[in-house]
Amino acid sequence: MADLQMRALDITKHFQGVAALTDVTLEVERGSIHGVVGPNGAGKTTLLNVMSGFLSPSQGVVELDGRDITRLTPQKRVPLGLTRTFQNLRLFGGLTVRENVLLGQHSHARTGFLSLWPLRTAGDKELDCEADHALESFGLTEYRSRPAATLPYGLQKQLEIARAVSAKPRLLLMDEPAAGMTAQERLDLVPRIRSLRDEGLTVVIVEHDMDVIATVCDVVTVLNFGRSLIEGTPADALSSAEVRTAYLGT
Repeated sequence: MADLQMRALDITKHFQGVAALTDVTLEVERGSIHGVVGPNGAGKTTLLNVMSGFLSPSQGVVELDGRDITRLTPQKRVPLGLTRTFQNLRLFGGLTVRENVLLGQHSHARTGFLSLWPLRTAGDKELDCEADHALESFGLTEYRSRPAATLPYGLQKQLEIARAVSAKPRLLLMDEPAAGMTAQERLDLVPRIRSLRDEGLTVVIVEHDMDVIATVCDVVTVLNFGRSLIEGTPADALSSAEVRTAYLGT
């Protein structure tokens, strides 16, 4: 029997009567990298928003480690081990790179968010070490003192991931992490995502770059028009006639 860490069961989501998702089920095995792909408008980000708590489903249940978290806010899911990144960056541009990473740790600070303020003199050595590890893992150490807004876009995307990882999640949801990156930055991203899994993290990744998906994922779920189309290994899922028709219309 599969060791499931997260399940989104029979998820339906309507926006003003229009179905963005219809009866979608996603089962994520512990320690896996699970890709979610599909054409524009397939419902990928909507599904991620439901899983992370930024949207409530019209129907269906979301479970994390067997616990029903459907009605929990995103903030209440973080201490349970669930964090995410965003397609559109949500960094604090006026804070330094390191300060942004420290902010990602506030749910684990002994006295909450205020224990990390002022950020430049954060006194928890364990949190400091974890922040430095996250910066090193994503190639950001040399930029640690720079304002986040001054980084090139690709490095800002890496910082978004580093900040999410610094919260010490057990499951990370990633929304198009490779979008806007250069070819070299995308190549650098793949082993970094793999290293997260090697360190015990489960990853769900929504991504348009099929090379990234094919290289990094263990399992791929394809959505089309808000419904599950097919699930399997990257080789099987991405080569199927159904998927080619969904993407190319042929």
